[in-house]
Amino acid sequence: MMKQYKLRLIPRSIFWRLSGLTAFTMILSMVFVVALFNYNRIHLVANGLADQSVELLANAEEQMDALAPAEQVEWLARNERPYVAHLAPFDSVRAPAPDMQPHTLMTRTLAAIIRNKVAGVGEIRESDPPRRQLWVQVDMLGRPMWLVLPLGRVRHDPVWQFAVAAGIFSLMALTMSALFAWRINRPLRELRVAAGKLGRGERPAPLPELGPLEVKELSASFNRMLTDLDTNERERDVMLAGISHDLRTPLARLRLGVEMMQDASLQDGMREDVDDIERILGQFIAYSRGLGGEDAVASDPAELARSVAARYAREKCDIDLDLGDDLPLIQCRPLALTRAMTNLIDNARRYGLPPLALRLAREGEHVVFEVSDHGPGIPPDQLADALKPFHRLDAARRADGGSGLGFAIVERIARLHGGSLTLTNRPEGGLIARLRLPIAGCH
Repeated sequence: MMKQYKLRLIPRSIFWRLSGLTAFTMILSMVFVVALFNYNRIHLVANGLADQSVELLANAEEQMDALAPAEQVEWLARNERPYVAHLAPFDSVRAPAPDMQPHTLMTRTLAAIIRNKVAGVGEIRESDPPRRQLWVQVDMLGRPMWLVLPLGRVRHDPVWQFAVAAGIFSLMALTMSALFAWRINRPLRELRVAAGKLGRGERPAPLPELGPLEVKELSASFNRMLTDLDTNERERDVMLAGISHDLRTPLARLRLGVEMMQDASLQDGMREDVDDIERILGQFIAYSRGLGGEDAVASDPAELARSVAARYAREKCDIDLDLGDDLPLIQCRPLALTRAMTNLIDNARRYGLPPLALRLAREGEHVVFEVSDHGPGIPPDQLADALKPFHRLDAARRADGGSGLGFAIVERIARLHGGSLTLTNRPEGGLIARLRLPIAGCH
């Protein structure tokens, strides 16, 4: 559970991963720089105050050494200035309480440096605002005294100013990094979209060969692949056109010969064989071409369904048509969608039992075309295999003149429109084929 939670926290896209990694590194670097600056500044100020204290103690000792005790007290009172470093008697009433120890990073650092540079240092205390002072017990001419260091000039504003400046710099750097990540991610995103179109049978436009060297080479490789696919497709179309032309001529002669036969018992069977060959040939060509040459237009699905039902009515095949209410216009390829409905109904006629039904309904942002029959259906363990190209479900279907491409063509048309095809068995017997297409249109 914890591992899954951590994985959800990790961004999935390259853009957010690069941006997040850059932001984390930049923030960590700025925190380190600000901390290092503050550390160096504190030690610089503390060393300066410590050196000033050593010089003050040396000068004071030199001047007081020649004075009598009464004159020394007078000299201390005369040189006592609250806002500059000075000496004070050890019994001064202004001295902080013993428990008022240095409590800031600056005063603790200053106290440690003074102990290292000044001999004979005793207690060190810190007074509270408004008059912040550091009281250092020193030995002066054989007796204890207080060295008073004012802290009013030791301010923290420069650190915050530096932190704000570092933050602004980090924000600018993060912005540039985000733009750089976006520049890298944009061609990859275009490549993903183009690959998706190519997988659905569409022809995407060549990718712009921009960005870093690796991304540029990836886009160039994809464009070369598109060129190769176009070449293969043109050669395939030429081959299919030649096969269609070469086979239809002998089929026409064969059909003419069948019609001229005298034996009616053989004539019907051979006529069906010729029809099966023509139908299989047409399915091969339709599946190979992918039905991708037709443009998508706004179409009325109810009108398309009515035209399909009317065509079967002319062939004396009744289709129970059930059109849902408020069916919207959809962006689709009308001929491809008509072929899909025709293939589903032909499959129901060939392998199912009447009555056959064609139902249209709206489900959210999708329109569903549902073809059902009352036949034996498909064994549950073979429903997924029924959508595979050239897959025949049983021995009986292998001898019926079919090619095993009916459902495969419909499934390809569904993917071409960004939809899906599902097969389910009716509880009371029969098969239901559901073609689900988005209203927004094909990709």
